[in-house]
Formats: sequence, C-alpha cells, structure tokens
Amino acid sequence: MSVPEKQNASGQGGKYFTKLAGGVKLKSNIFRCGVQHISKLRQELEANNLGLKSASGEAQITTLLEVLKYLGDRGINTKEGEGCGYFRIATRIQELKEMGHCILSKREGIIGADGLIHNGIARYVLLRESDIKSPQGELDLGGVYDH
Repeated sequence: MSVPEKQNASGQGGKYFTKLAGGVKLKSNIFRCGVQHISKLRQELEANNLGLKSASGEAQITTLLEVLKYLGDRGINTKEGEGCGYFRIATRIQELKEMGHCILSKREGIIGADGLIHNGIARYVLLRESDIKSPQGELDLGGVYDH
C-alpha cells in the first residue's frame, strides 16, 4: 500500500517553491531582483558618481532625477531604489512629477532578495522630451493663423 504524497493548497506539493529556491528558470518573465543584482546596480551608480550621499529628501530628489536620466529605459524599481538608499521612492517620484518631469510607472513581477515572488512592483522610467509627443505638434492647422 503506497502512501499518498502530501499536497499543499496549490496542489503542487510544495515543489514549485523548492524549484524556485533552487534557481530553476521560470517560464514567465519574472525579474530576479536579489542582493547580487542590487549590489551591482549600487556599484554601477557609485562608479558613475550617482550614489546617494545623504538620506535627506532634497538629496534623494536631486540624485534620483540624475539616476533616472542615467538608467534611461532600464529605469529603477521600488526594490532597487530601496537597496540604493531611497526610502519612500513613490513619494520622491511624485515630487519629481510635480516639478514637471514625466515619469512612467510600469508594474512588474520580481523575485526579491527573500526568494519570494512580488507582483505589481513599480518600475519608474523618466521619459525624455523626444519621447513625449506634443498634441500641438501633431495638429495640421492648415494656415488657420495666416489671417
């Protein structure tokens, strides 16, 4: 008589998390945002004189804007920002938006330093002037102002 395999609530017998912790590549596009990745990002920023020098709100806003410019389309997500010393990064992004900067917020799933999947983490990307299409520039006014 065989003993049935114990199943968890998901019906996968805990195998999913064991494989995940063992580094098996996932089928979906979930970004690994662990300690190694964040350390490399912090080192890259510091090597380009973009490391955070103070925890003050003003220093965070000023430095974060430069970091977003440097990173371009890569942007920075909430966990990366926290790992680089930015606290309340969503507040800093909002302050930059209020200053007139156009920052896109995308949602992504990540595997954090804790080994768990975190869905809906924000990734912030600064849009350049060339990326923003002015509705005024797209209008063909047909000489309306020639009067």
